[in-house]
Amino acid sequence: MNKKIKFLEILLSELVSERDTLEMDLNIILNNTPTSTQHQKQEFSLVLEKIVNVNNKIKTLSEYLTQITTPQSDLKESGE
Repeated sequence: MNKKIKFLEILLSELVSERDTLEMDLNIILNNTPTSTQHQKQEFSLVLEKIVNVNNKIKTLSEYLTQITTPQSDLKESGE
């Protein structure tokens, strides 16, 4: 189980790093003078969509990690 948790933590770390990079890309798009507003809007939408997808993966992976690292006795005591 420990190897599984370690692997999932590495994946989570990589996803957070990817999200941070995408957020920097988004910042660049917002701060650079675009060739056209339409082009800037398209780039912004694409990067934002990628951020949303990565955030969903992070949320799912975090929930899964919480489930596998929480002792079963704690779950029974809380009524789940």
